[in-house]
Amino acid sequence: MMKVRQITLFSSGLNRKTEYMFDVAIQIVTHNHAPTIQACLLAVNAQQHVTYSVHLLDNASTDSTVEHIRTLGYEVFCSPHNLGYSAAHNQLLEQGNSRYVLTLNPDAILQPDFLYHMVHALDQNPKAGAAAGCLLRIEGPDDEPSCIDGAGLMMQRNRRQYLRCEGQPVNAAPRQMEPIFGPDGAAAFYRRAMLDDIQVMDEVFDNDFFMHKEDVDICWRAQLRGWSALYVPDAVGYHIRTFRAGQRANIHPAIRRHAVRNRYLLMLKNEQWRHFLVDLIPILFYDAKIIAYLLFFERSSLHAFIDLLRLLPRMRVKRRLIQQGRRTNWQATRLWFEH
Repeated sequence: MMKVRQITLFSSGLNRKTEYMFDVAIQIVTHNHAPTIQACLLAVNAQQHVTYSVHLLDNASTDSTVEHIRTLGYEVFCSPHNLGYSAAHNQLLEQGNSRYVLTLNPDAILQPDFLYHMVHALDQNPKAGAAAGCLLRIEGPDDEPSCIDGAGLMMQRNRRQYLRCEGQPVNAAPRQMEPIFGPDGAAAFYRRAMLDDIQVMDEVFDNDFFMHKEDVDICWRAQLRGWSALYVPDAVGYHIRTFRAGQRANIHPAIRRHAVRNRYLLMLKNEQWRHFLVDLIPILFYDAKIIAYLLFFERSSLHAFIDLLRLLPRMRVKRRLIQQGRRTNWQATRLWFEH
């Protein structure tokens, strides 16, 4: 049984459904996050004006992550091996009893009113299934933000996802609530009803992804089911981003391999043929660059294509289920690939 510490802070003015015990379930999956987890949890403790529960799973950390968590009075489920991001969050989803879910990275730090603004935004927009706040980039828990880390995920015609406003000055952050493709997994806020709605083969997060791009997969499936997503400017947080554009050489080889493989898993599951044909040239051009880079600089990631072949039968089943359950037409989803 998953061990959960529940923290309750009460407020007035938010519409609650009696079948749920909390407004938000905060899910945090750790793996060797000793330098940042305490700052993350202290910010969680400071959340105001909503009720929430906190659910922690550690993926076989070899540092002092678990000790830091327990020092703050939390209980944490410790997996003896690394389950991956997707499977770990799927386990935590089974424990929550809330209207909304926040998947929070252990290197993200929230302002005290982050949850309040997210809950308020989705309460006011019942067709929105997810939301992203304004994340500002920091180098360490005590540092001042250097730039915008991201203001939601968007997609390009070549099927490369990107963070809106990444690297721009802090004062350039958008100040209006706007539609986005979906939230970045560093601090992704979901309506539980949406997560239940997009399940495929009894999974919300795709366990075959293990890690990397599983947040994009959630966004894409949600859009196909007719759920929108919002950028909420008043929900502000800070993020120590480990994986950045232009620093691929510093990323662990296994993660680089997952990143390559999961690009194609995304398209195999979610792509619509008409979109694919319209964007065939930019997609093929980008894929040619990927393959050339792997051949010359990163041959270890070529194993991603062997993984892809192994997973192909399962992806065909998932694709059929996703496309059969699609609620949006071709025109409605086209706008997300015009960037």
